[in-house]
Amino acid sequence: MGIIHIPRTIAASIRGAVKRRLSPLSDQDIGISKPYIYSSKAGIFDIDAMGHMNNAAYLQHAEFARWEWSAFGGSLAQAFKTKSFFIVTASITRYRREIVPMKRFDIETRLVGLDDRNLWVYQTFHYHINKDKNQAESDGPTRGKVLAQILTQAVIAKTGKGVINPRTWLEENSTYSTSALDGVMNQNGDPMKSTIFDEKAKRFIHLEDILKRSAASYDDEIPK
Repeated sequence: MGIIHIPRTIAASIRGAVKRRLSPLSDQDIGISKPYIYSSKAGIFDIDAMGHMNNAAYLQHAEFARWEWSAFGGSLAQAFKTKSFFIVTASITRYRREIVPMKRFDIETRLVGLDDRNLWVYQTFHYHINKDKNQAESDGPTRGKVLAQILTQAVIAKTGKGVINPRTWLEENSTYSTSALDGVMNQNGDPMKSTIFDEKAKRFIHLEDILKRSAASYDDEIPK
């Protein structure tokens, strides 16, 4: 798996870094103020016996999108410099429509929540819509219907220090403005309190708590 996965991860990171060099300064808050767009096709390594993209491939492409996004925002380079790592601690996926072979699709990635330990990233898959360069956004949709949704909870861990405050790290090591980070900061224990993310986060956190307790109960039954 690594023979295929690692080169694709490197390629995604390089694409993000190249986009960063070509991007105007006004794009510094992409991934918060508006989604970061990753584009790909369902290739030979993604298709299963059913003739569509395998469920596991959605998670792989979501990861490639996060690598590309972090390289675009400059946080990937800083992560290596500061020996800090983005570690996924929980993820939930909803599959809505199939992705057929060689059909181009986009993944929209946003940072949607922060507290003093966790961060939440929300990603949606859409079929790519080709528009004439002279068309305005108001002339029609710029993306297709939602094909899949992934909500990921993660922490930032630093070598020798363990899990650190993600808000502090992002302020010091990313291009995100303070106002953008304020917009996703969990100030009162409820991520994104007055937005559509609120209910997703509450249910996600509740489910994670149930799974934690279930795992702890199982582990307690194992003889020491």
